[in-house]
Amino acid sequence: MVTQEHCVLVVDDDEDLRDALADVLRDVGYRVETAEDGQVALEVMSRCTPCIVLLDLMMPVMDGWQVAEAMEADPELAKVPVCVVSAQSQHAPRNAACVLPKPVARKDLLRAVSEYCRAPASRAP
Repeated sequence: MVTQEHCVLVVDDDEDLRDALADVLRDVGYRVETAEDGQVALEVMSRCTPCIVLLDLMMPVMDGWQVAEAMEADPELAKVPVCVVSAQSQHAPRNAACVLPKPVARKDLLRAVSEYCRAPASRAP
């Protein structure tokens, strides 16, 4: 698996929110991968290990708690910080590095990502 210092994985079943978060991060220079559910997120992470996963909890197919559990069980993925982005943030998985309640403020999003990912050389968040 290849680790991407500037790659952020956004996992949310709400396409508009997923795209909005991805756009904010791309605008400051991060490479962004997206997934509409937990199963797709794990498939993405099998090809490329992100520097952080922005993870919704309430999703079809495989929810955020299941993703966090699967990541914790995998020695490589257990090292990847998970930032919960959810209206259900008070019930975040125990391995969550941070919690961003919806709706997410741009400054809070960029602060959380920059804490766990190196800022892109071309533009700092």
